[in-house]
Amino acid sequence: MFVGRQTELDLLEEHYKSKTSEFCILYGRRRIGKSTLLEKFTENKPAFFFLAGRETKRQQLKRFVRELGEAVSDPLTGKTIVSEWDEALMLLDRTLPLLLQKSDTKKAIVVFDEFQWMCRGAVELLSDLQRHWDKKWKDAKNLMLILCGSSISFMLGDVLSRKSPLFGRRTFSFELNPFKVKEAATLLRFKGKFEVVESYLAVGGVPKYLEIMNTKGSFQQSITKQAFTASGYFFEEIRFLLAEQLRETEHYYMVLSQLAKGSMGVTELEKSTGIGSGQIMYYLERLNLLGFVSRHIPIGKSVNTKKVQYCLDDYYLRFYFTFVHPDLHRISTTPAGIGFDSLTGNRWSAFSGLSFEHFVRDHAVTVVSKVGFEGGIKRLGRFWQTATKRKRGLQIDLIIECDDQITLICECKWSGKKTGMDAVFDLRKRMDLYPNIQNHTLKPVIIAAGGVTGNVLNEKDISIVTLDDFFM
Repeated sequence: MFVGRQTELDLLEEHYKSKTSEFCILYGRRRIGKSTLLEKFTENKPAFFFLAGRETKRQQLKRFVRELGEAVSDPLTGKTIVSEWDEALMLLDRTLPLLLQKSDTKKAIVVFDEFQWMCRGAVELLSDLQRHWDKKWKDAKNLMLILCGSSISFMLGDVLSRKSPLFGRRTFSFELNPFKVKEAATLLRFKGKFEVVESYLAVGGVPKYLEIMNTKGSFQQSITKQAFTASGYFFEEIRFLLAEQLRETEHYYMVLSQLAKGSMGVTELEKSTGIGSGQIMYYLERLNLLGFVSRHIPIGKSVNTKKVQYCLDDYYLRFYFTFVHPDLHRISTTPAGIGFDSLTGNRWSAFSGLSFEHFVRDHAVTVVSKVGFEGGIKRLGRFWQTATKRKRGLQIDLIIECDDQITLICECKWSGKKTGMDAVFDLRKRMDLYPNIQNHTLKPVIIAAGGVTGNVLNEKDISIVTLDDFFM
């Protein structure tokens, strides 16, 4: 079942219908749905779709030629012998007219999927592609070339960066991002709204992960089978996800394990991991590049402030390093798996509460829309300050600064129970302590998964966002 991605399909269609040749770079993490998107886009269009694999260069070239022959229905093409990628691209160029004969359209599509594997042991392919694009395809007006990859470090560092032979050739590029919860609900059709969000808090909006969670059992039954059992999908997924992107995974595991406990500064991470300051920054920068970790400063502080914290943004990694990684041996040696309550103990409530804060931040557009402000989001994040003799300690879950001089001060409550007046008193207290150096109008917002009590509804200055609002 194909779900969502209309914006991405429209973008691809717009460039396909242009009167020039197009060169697209598409990248995104493993299992995010890149191949599915491109398969949908190329339906009923003249296209050659080559999915690279972990093969030797010789094996890859042989399969490339064979599949090219099949795509253009020419047995002679499929039997051509080539030993270099430059020869394979020349063959591709000669067969493009055959591909176009199969359709009324005037532009063929060539997709190189998992492009990083095509370049394995063949770094010259980048220069070969540059030469063919510059000398033949760019001005031909009859080609849409798409390079797609799940190794984000490779796609950013070797394909899109200034050092790449392909730099400046792309006509457009984009990263494919996880689904929002409304799209996730379509894949989790056997679960109610609360369990849809609960699943999202554990594995995020990665389509493949959501499909794995789409069982007729409860959330707890689904996650127990897939994460707390040695044969489960989420027990093994970590190896493939990190190994595809990183080397020396041992140090990355240490950093991720610590960040799964909560946001930390560099000094705190150095002490907890034992990794020196020079090294720790290298690992954090790599994890930030991959979108696993983000760098935060308190809202309102200068970008040069020393009050910097790093946060583990990835839902699955946060879940894995909180519950699975600390109990690897126990899960591995328990064939039937470990029950949800037995493994999570009393930690699930704290974990899901923190994860819900990330969820609300990722769906901040919904919050702004529900509150009723038309201005766009200028900046969002957390605010914190350490207690001193002159200032009280303060932490605010989420602050959303809007373009219309309105700042939303948000309190996030993850619970199936209704949120009461205690949250209102607490939120007002935090608002009074917030510096508000920009002198914005402050608007208090409570985001309560289980709704609020009647007393809270009577507080007219408080805006309420519930779980239902994220599905509208």
